Amino acid sequence: MRKLAQYAMRGNKQATIVAVLFAIIPVLFWVSAAILALVILRKGYQAGASVFMWSLLPAIVWWSGGDPTPALTLIGVAGLASVLRYSANWAYVLVASILAAAASMPILVSYLQDVMTAFAEAGISLQAEGVDKVQIQSLMEGLLGAVHMAILLACVVLSRWWQAALYNPGGFQSEFHQLRLPLWLTGSLAFAVFGLGNITDMTQWLFVLSIPLLFTGLALVHGLVEQLKLGRVWLIATYLGFVMLGELVFTLLALLATLDSVFNLRQRLPVRVKKIE
Repeated sequence: MRKLAQYAMRGNKQATIVAVLFAIIPVLFWVSAAILALVILRKGYQAGASVFMWSLLPAIVWWSGGDPTPALTLIGVAGLASVLRYSANWAYVLVASILAAAASMPILVSYLQDVMTAFAEAGISLQAEGVDKVQIQSLMEGLLGAVHMAILLACVVLSRWWQAALYNPGGFQSEFHQLRLPLWLTGSLAFAVFGLGNITDMTQWLFVLSIPLLFTGLALVHGLVEQLKLGRVWLIATYLGFVMLGELVFTLLALLATLDSVFNLRQRLPVRVKKIE
């Protein structure tokens, strides 16, 4: 993947070729979006404009065929990459990703009926437990929006990692480890997810509003593991726990993100130096 990014950064022609080729392949459209983001991050939106326009052509063809995901991903990732380039602040990127997901969700729901049907079938067990049908529909729509939002963020993360690997080794790790949301944002998200979660009108937004808390919580865990030299086993345990005990681990990560916004945990905890024997 790094060699692919290296080839794309030789010039706009190479970047356009790579972005267009991967935009043609529906399951690999995210690579096209990540290449576009890399160009924007490194060279700016003017250089990224031509790559964006050319890669958008096959994405529009997919949209005309009934799948708007590639086009919406390219548009969303281009926006998030621009925010990151000109603000150098992941908090702004997370806020922008919420807006992108909110704008994309109605389009995705209207086009991806097969996906919604599969989600609805998965929600039958919820209905059997007494959950309202309208609430199930809102949950499924929110889940679709959250998955799209996660894809947008993953593309930007990949592009930022590529940029650091090619031009600033270790830069992305340091940037990600220091991610800390302002208290007003963390508090608002935590209140919406945990305080208003039972309100029917908020059901659709639960998954979407959870993503920034999860993203920030994971960044904090990565940062603390590095700062305290705890070893990768803690990271493995965190991700395995999230897969196996999703709701519990997410709650813990959200709580950590909130506490970090208040107390700046990384600044208060000691920095351990790994001993070289």
